[in-house]
Amino acid sequence: WAALSWPWVDSLGAWLADLVRREKQLAEWTSTLTAPKVVWICGFFRPLAFLMAMQQVLARRNGWGVEQLSLSVDVSKKTNPEDIESASRDGAYVHGLFLEGAR
Repeated sequence: WAALSWPWVDSLGAWLADLVRREKQLAEWTSTLTAPKVVWICGFFRPLAFLMAMQQVLARRNGWGVEQLSLSVDVSKKTNPEDIESASRDGAYVHGLFLEGAR
């Protein structure tokens, strides 16, 4: 299983739980075909593709060029994704980000 999966250092059980959580997020998203209130960014196989798609949607909606946009991050004090009441108007609320090797 390790040779055919994404990089993973935990056990097979933890890998399977992660896969189920990823599938749940994608199933919920595709069942409604609307942007979720909060996205578990680590649950995407290609998080950068999601961020680029988000920029493209915003650019098309406002008639801007994608090259005119930049990504900005605002850190919220909300620690529980269920505390978010509605989806972001221009962007996305994400959870699951972490810093590695930061001081």
